[in-house]
Amino acid sequence: MKVALIVLWTLAAGVGLFLMVRSRIVTATTALTRDAARDAEDRPRDPPDPPGAA
Repeated sequence: MKVALIVLWTLAAGVGLFLMVRSRIVTATTALTRDAARDAEDRPRDPPDPPGAA
């Protein structure tokens, strides 16, 4: 019985840790996407070089 409780607590801790890390990743990805979209509007991009120009 004691082993089963240890296994369940470990599993619950693993799930909780996974959800916390996943939340941080989603938040960071959203912030990066938002920053990249705002940055694209702020400055014009250089047109691509024509083929064979380099």
